[in-house]
Amino acid sequence: MMDTSKLSQVRILVVDDHPSTATTLARAIAQMGPKIEVLSANSGENALMLTHNKPVDILITDMMMTGINGLELIEKLQTHPAGRPAYTILITAYDVPGLKITARRLKVNEIIIKPVRPERVCQIVASAIADLGGTLPAVLSDMKTQPKILVADDLPDNVALLSRYLVNEGYACLSAANGGEALLKTRTEMPDLVLLDMNMPVKDGFETLQEIRSDPAIGHIPVIILTAARLEPMDMQMALNMGADDYVTKPFDRRELLARIRTRLRVKEAEDIIRRRNKELNLLPEIGKELSARLDVDELTDVVLRRTVETLGAFQGHILLLEPDGYQRKTYRFAADEYSYQANLPDMTAALNQIRDTRQGVIIGDVRRDARWLAQPEDLTRSVVIVPMFGRFELLGLLVLAHEQGGYFLQEHMLLLQALASQAAIAIENARLFLSTKQEWQRLGAVLQCAADATLMFDLARNLSLFNIAAENLFAKSALRLGQPLTEGAGYDVFVDLLAEAANAEKHQSRDITWPDNRIFRVTITPLEGGYVASLHDISDFKRLERVKNEFIMTASHDLRSPITMVRGFSKLLSQVGPLNPDQQNFVRQIQSASETMDALVQSLFELTKGDLGEPLQLADVNLSKIAANAVQAFGSQVKAKQQRLTFVSQSAPIKVRGNELLLFRALGNLLGNAIKYSPQGGKISITAKVENKTVKIDVQDTGYGIPATDLPFIFDRFYRVRNGNTSQIEGNGLGLAIVKSIVENHGGQVSVESELGKGTCFSVTLPLVSTADPALAVPFL
Repeated sequence: MMDTSKLSQVRILVVDDHPSTATTLARAIAQMGPKIEVLSANSGENALMLTHNKPVDILITDMMMTGINGLELIEKLQTHPAGRPAYTILITAYDVPGLKITARRLKVNEIIIKPVRPERVCQIVASAIADLGGTLPAVLSDMKTQPKILVADDLPDNVALLSRYLVNEGYACLSAANGGEALLKTRTEMPDLVLLDMNMPVKDGFETLQEIRSDPAIGHIPVIILTAARLEPMDMQMALNMGADDYVTKPFDRRELLARIRTRLRVKEAEDIIRRRNKELNLLPEIGKELSARLDVDELTDVVLRRTVETLGAFQGHILLLEPDGYQRKTYRFAADEYSYQANLPDMTAALNQIRDTRQGVIIGDVRRDARWLAQPEDLTRSVVIVPMFGRFELLGLLVLAHEQGGYFLQEHMLLLQALASQAAIAIENARLFLSTKQEWQRLGAVLQCAADATLMFDLARNLSLFNIAAENLFAKSALRLGQPLTEGAGYDVFVDLLAEAANAEKHQSRDITWPDNRIFRVTITPLEGGYVASLHDISDFKRLERVKNEFIMTASHDLRSPITMVRGFSKLLSQVGPLNPDQQNFVRQIQSASETMDALVQSLFELTKGDLGEPLQLADVNLSKIAANAVQAFGSQVKAKQQRLTFVSQSAPIKVRGNELLLFRALGNLLGNAIKYSPQGGKISITAKVENKTVKIDVQDTGYGIPATDLPFIFDRFYRVRNGNTSQIEGNGLGLAIVKSIVENHGGQVSVESELGKGTCFSVTLPLVSTADPALAVPFL
């Protein structure tokens, strides 16, 4: 390799067997600066002759040439006596299999796929000169692409004449000697205009024109017919009907021909703008459709970058995604040319801060003069457009397109890109949400599969949608089929009925059920949006332990009754033995009070335990109105003592329920006693019995201290007592409401409570009716 440490003059060789192509490209490179010497050759042999005495610094060669092809020329110059080219660019029309491997072996620096834009080559040359140690030429940011015209004529003299006219006018010129070659070059080189002779070998002008117009990729290219013979009106009409834009008869007037060419190029430029706008507008629904079909972020970014780079003519695109805290998360990149240099995205902090402040995109016309784009020297980027991707709550990232031409991007580009970025942001948010949901489902699935409790999920039609291994082991395998309801008659009908109850009531249901194998499960069914979830927790061991505990408590309660009775009896006999002094009398009263309290506690425990053990109740048809009236009468003295007013409201006819009269009296008595106890002097208490459908509802309402909302879920628990300023000194064992709940539920009823602190409490007992009768009658009790 030659010494480039003191490079002051750059020698560049352009080789192409189409002289007009080589000349056009050489002229564009020569405009880059006075210190650039550009040579052109129309064959590999000619190139070797030009470099025989003096080597070149940069070689630009076409791949397919007659004689020595591009790769062969590069290989021969590798052994040049004075040194091989320091930088090599290979231009090819096709990505031939194995080309990249061979090019890499020959140390080719760049491979460019046709069609070739002169400004693209100039940018690569500028970067190469900088790499070689020379002064970087100022590639003009407003460099305009030369219009490319294809001359299709089988007469070399005509081609030479037309090419000279066109090159002198600043056009890039291609040539074809027959219709087949004209079609091939039209497809590979994409000229801006075709001058088409009528009489050519292989394919005549009419056939060539027809194929051009039938090909959507090249059908828009204007064609001017050239003919040496004067066409008949019918022939000319046919040519125009086939899509010819104009015709010129030979011999032609040079000025007229050039005027017609300029006119057609102006029309094409306007049409190109319209086509580009239509393509850009069509991109929005197209890319929206593509994005809606994808839920992978990598696929989404690839689609957005590929479509925007292709549509807006950028040579490279980037998407920068941000973490929720604002730090860079990941960068995606796409290049229009896989062989071109792909620059990394520079530090975007400055542009990012500006976009966060303004919430608007940014266009940088010349990145070399803008501190917001700190690119590396080898970066070919000259202009960029940056738009934000805003999600619903935050900035998700940036969409960046780069172009090698300065001032390329316009406001209309940014508006289109912003619309695309908004679609991309929605798609990326949806993809992230989908991924998050998927991960949550995976975690939920892992938890469910590891859970010891059987868990099943049903849709609104009670069809099974999910179950875990524990459920599969609990149910017969034949009973669990996804998308179908549970099989009835397999021993699980109690569970199926409970599921139906939960569906009809649309509220949480919980119940203990006995499985066919005599295990006891606590079943909890919870309505969800779109279905229900059921869990079955095996409480068989707990139930066995609870029964042992209850039997012990029942035995202990029974055995404690005798000694407590003896303490109470002997304490009453003490005064009969002899006179007691005041202290002794006080001690006796305390013994009697404590024994009475102990007796009440033992009796309560005994009754609760009987209910827990499920001992059969002695049931009969009883009049609940009479039981409530008796309870009111029993507490009359306590009401008078606190100067309270008690009202009982019930119908005159009996309200019959199936129950145990003593237990129901105890339940109502506990509620009424609490109402009196927790209401202040002069308070009001009411008991109301009301028949509703096939049930009777008894409300015990007071104007007492009320129960704090935080205590309400626990007041039916055993030994639970509300402790606040007004009730802390009131005596009680915390079993009264637990007894009420046990008695009511053992009678097939329900008990509930509503309370407002400082205003009072209402306990409601609902029991099934045996029979109903007439209107209510208010009965006041003092």
